Amino acid sequence: MKINPTSNRKMTGLTLALLGLLALLSFALQQPADTAPLAALYNPHLGTCFSFYDETWITLAYEAGSRWDRLDFRWDVIEPTQGAFNFAPHENVVAFDLEHGLDIVGILWATPGWAAACPTDALALHEIAPPPGYPQSRIAAATATSNCPPANLTTWTDYISATVAHFAPLGVHTWEIWNEPDLPLFWRGTPAQYADLLRSGYLAAKAANPEATVLFGGLAFWHDRDFYFYTQVLAHLATDPNAATHNGYFDVMSLHLYSDVYTAYDISREVQQNVARYVGPHPLWLTESGVPIWDEDFTQPYPYSATGEEAAAYMLQSYALARAAGVERYFFFRVHDDYQPGNAMSERFGFTRDDHSLRPAYAAYQVAAHYLYGENQITAPLRTPISRVTFWGTPLGRIDVLWNATNAPLTYTQEALLPTATLVDHRGITQTLTPISDTYVLPLGPATNNNHPDGSYIIGGPPLLLIQTDTEAPTTTLHALLESVATSAITVSWTVSDTGAGYWYLELARAPSPTGPWTRVAGWGQTEYVTQTQVQLPASGTWYFRARARDRVGNWERWPAIAQISTTLPERRLFLPLVSR
Repeated sequence: MKINPTSNRKMTGLTLALLGLLALLSFALQQPADTAPLAALYNPHLGTCFSFYDETWITLAYEAGSRWDRLDFRWDVIEPTQGAFNFAPHENVVAFDLEHGLDIVGILWATPGWAAACPTDALALHEIAPPPGYPQSRIAAATATSNCPPANLTTWTDYISATVAHFAPLGVHTWEIWNEPDLPLFWRGTPAQYADLLRSGYLAAKAANPEATVLFGGLAFWHDRDFYFYTQVLAHLATDPNAATHNGYFDVMSLHLYSDVYTAYDISREVQQNVARYVGPHPLWLTESGVPIWDEDFTQPYPYSATGEEAAAYMLQSYALARAAGVERYFFFRVHDDYQPGNAMSERFGFTRDDHSLRPAYAAYQVAAHYLYGENQITAPLRTPISRVTFWGTPLGRIDVLWNATNAPLTYTQEALLPTATLVDHRGITQTLTPISDTYVLPLGPATNNNHPDGSYIIGGPPLLLIQTDTEAPTTTLHALLESVATSAITVSWTVSDTGAGYWYLELARAPSPTGPWTRVAGWGQTEYVTQTQVQLPASGTWYFRARARDRVGNWERWPAIAQISTTLPERRLFLPLVSR
C-alpha cells in the first residue's frame, strides 16, 4: 500500500485511552509464567479442546480467551445398553462449562457394541500412516466397536434425538457428527456410509432442536490426501435431491490441522473450495489445531514436533493464517497434556502442563484473544521470506502479524501510518515504537523448526504484532453535481477529513432514488489516494450518490442512510426532419 507521509496525524483521546489499555495488558502479560494472566477481551473465534477437567484448567482456558469447549458425548457411554440413556455425567460437565463461560461443541460418535456392524475389509480401503503431527495416542480413544458403522441407522438417530433434545434446554446447541471419519482409527465405514450417517444425524438433530448447529465430522485430512474421503462424502450428498433444502446436511465444515502452520491457510482454502463445489459455501471451523512438544522429555525432536517456544509461534501463526483463510472458529488442542506415556495421551499438546503451570503457547493464545479480533477485513498472507497477515479495522486499528519464514535473521521495514506504534511479541510483552524517517524497522528472528521429514521449515520464527492504533473513521463530503447534465459520463469529486492515519480510498454507490437500491460504481481501484473519479449514468432520469471512505488502518466510515448528491440526465428526444415531395 502506498503511504502518504504528509497526512495529518493527530492522536485522539480515544487513541490515547487504547494505548493505556495496551500498557495495562502489557503489565498483565508480563507476570511470571505460572500466574493466571488478565482475563481476555471477548474474542468469539477462539475455543479449546477438553477444558472441563477441573476448576483451575477451565478458569485458565477462559482467562486465556477461550469461549468454547469441544468434548465427547460418546454413544457407548450415554447408551451402553439399548434404550437406557445415562446423561448424568455429561449434565455435570455441561453445567461446569457453561457456568465458567464456555459454550460447547458436543461430538456425537462411538458406536456401542450392541449397535455395531464392524466390517472386515473396510480398513483396506484407505488405511495408511497417521497424519502429520497427529496425536498418536488418540488411537486409545477407539474401542473395539467405537469406529464401526451402526448396523441400523434407527438406533443411531434414536441416540441423536435423545441426546440433542435432552441437552437443548441445558444450553448445548452445537453438535459434531463423528470425529475424523476420514481416519480408520475412528471410522471403519465407507464414504457412502458416513454420508448416510451424517444425513440421518443432521435430520434427527434438527428435529430435536431446530436451533441446533450441526458440524461435519472434523477431518484428519492428511492421512487421506490421495483418497479424499470427504469429497466422496460430499459427492454422495450432492446427489440427494433434498440436499439443498437441508443445507447439504451440515451447517459447518470441520477440519483438524497439526504441526505445519502454512496448512492453516492452504488446506483451509482447499477444503472450502471443495465444499462449495459440491454443496455450496459453508462456514469452516478448525476444531483441532496444535503441535506436540518434544523438549520436555527428549533431547532431540521427532517429526512434526516442536519446542515449547515453537509451539507458541505455531499458535499465533496458525490462528492468523486460519482467520485469513476465512476460518470462523479456531480450537486449540488442547488445554493440558493429560500425559500418560504409553497410554492415552503419550505426547504433550497442552498450552498448560498437568501441574497447571503455563507454557509459552498459553501467552500466545492470550495475545491472539486480546488483539486479533473485531476486524472488518483480513488480507491473505504475504508469502515472501517474511510472512505477514494483516487485520484491518480492529478495535485497535491495523495489526500486522509478522514472522520470518527462513532460517536466517531478517529485518522487516514498514512505512509508518502514525507517530507511534505498539509492538507485541508471542509472550505478550509490549513496547512502543517511534518511526525513523517514517519507517518502522523490525528485526525478525529465524525459523528453527524444520522437523518435517524433508527438512522444510513448518513453523516460522518468533512472531510479532505491529499495532498502529487509530479508531476514528474518516468523514466524506461529496461535492454537489450540476442539477442537469448533458452526457452519461460524469465526474464525481469529494473531500475526506481524517485526523489519524489518513485517507486511503472510498466506495461510491449510485441509486435511482435517495434511499436505494444502491449499486457500487467505484472502489479501491478507482479512488485510492484521489479525490475524484468518472462514473456512468446508465439511463436517463435522476441519479443519486452516496460514499463512504476508508482510512489506512482499515476504519470504514458508515454509509449515509440517504443520498448525499444527485443529478439528472434528461431523456433524449429524437427529432426527424420534415421531408416534402
